[in-house]
Amino acid sequence: MNKSWYESKTKWGAVLIGLGAILGTVGGYFSGSLDIQGALQALLIEAGGVLGIFGIRDLPFVNK
Repeated sequence: MNKSWYESKTKWGAVLIGLGAILGTVGGYFSGSLDIQGALQALLIEAGGVLGIFGIRDLPFVNK
């Protein structure tokens, strides 16, 4: 059974956790506690984590 990504609780969890982390990083940049280089590095790591969870959930041996 192939369901859409938005029907997966795991993927919704990944999106919400990633969104929280990304908003925290953006807020840190705008408040002045992060410089642009640190903010960009954090954003890339956070986005990569969300995309990694999406990819891991789609591996064939995970979805038996």
